[in-house]
Amino acid sequence: MFQNIPGQISCTFDTWTLESLDPYLSITTHYIDAPKEQPHDWVLKSQQLAFIPLKGNHSGINMSKILVQTVDRYGICDKVM
Repeated sequence: MFQNIPGQISCTFDTWTLESLDPYLSITTHYIDAPKEQPHDWVLKSQQLAFIPLKGNHSGINMSKILVQTVDRYGICDKVM
């Protein structure tokens, strides 16, 4: 999925709690894509990588562990800014 992206990938993530008090974490990537024959015709692309229950508190340490696991799962560690 991300092997053909020559540049960098940015990630955003957000947490929230449903009315049932269940917390979730969503992780989305963003990158610029362009056809090889028109390299200046940039298109912003986004892809949701994870939407998972958040176990534990909403601390930075807890969320960073999930973010690193997700980036590892997709093999994009070297592309994430």
